[in-house]
Amino acid sequence: MLVFKEGGYRYLPSVFQYSAGVAAEPGFQLVQARFSSVLPIQEAFLRIEQYLGKIGRPLTAFAHCELRSPKQFDDQGFIAFNRQYVSTLERWGIYQAESQGNPVRNPVARTNVCPEYFGPSEVGMYSFAFTVPSNTDCLNSFILSGGGDARSGPESYRERIVAYGDTSEAGMRVKMEFVTNEMNQRLMSLGFDWKDVTSAQAYSVHNIGALAEEVFAKTGRMQCGINWYFARPPVAGLDFEMDLRGSVNQIFI
Repeated sequence: MLVFKEGGYRYLPSVFQYSAGVAAEPGFQLVQARFSSVLPIQEAFLRIEQYLGKIGRPLTAFAHCELRSPKQFDDQGFIAFNRQYVSTLERWGIYQAESQGNPVRNPVARTNVCPEYFGPSEVGMYSFAFTVPSNTDCLNSFILSGGGDARSGPESYRERIVAYGDTSEAGMRVKMEFVTNEMNQRLMSLGFDWKDVTSAQAYSVHNIGALAEEVFAKTGRMQCGINWYFARPPVAGLDFEMDLRGSVNQIFI
């Protein structure tokens, strides 16, 4: 876990395109702003610049975003999109590429999914989150990035996906248990547990409802319920994704 002092939050380092999760530092709280409709990503970035400037927050306060894509990427398409995406974060002073032995820095968390119905015609942004100063003693303000059913590593997604191609009930149970265990690890790494979760989202077009009791409820991982989005994870072959939030104020702009 590292602290991004310029943004007022700490984060779990992950891959170059996003962190595994963020949590507000003492004296700050996370706010999630939802757009009235999904905006093309460059238009959304412009709106974010304008909005943060209007409320007197620096661009470095940008901590998380939710993206919506028209269809799943292949591996190379996903890499190409991500390199374009981080260019804006680099311009904002958030993302730093690897250089002179220093590792990549990208503290911003992210979820990116593909709605099965009524999705966008191009990659767009559904919402974003940022930090604001807070006088309250709220120490549980956090957002975990979307995590899918693939192990980390340098191999292709096909090689890393858990129970690849198996969307039977047994296969989906393996996938869902893998993802919820990953969410559990991220929570603990940020200093939280499931009782701190105030909003849990699941993304899949397969019948996860049949497994909700065994995977979520009986294990104590459904205390705040589950918001099920009928959507696919962003890369072809992935079948289940999840993200979590705790004590995040929500506004609409």
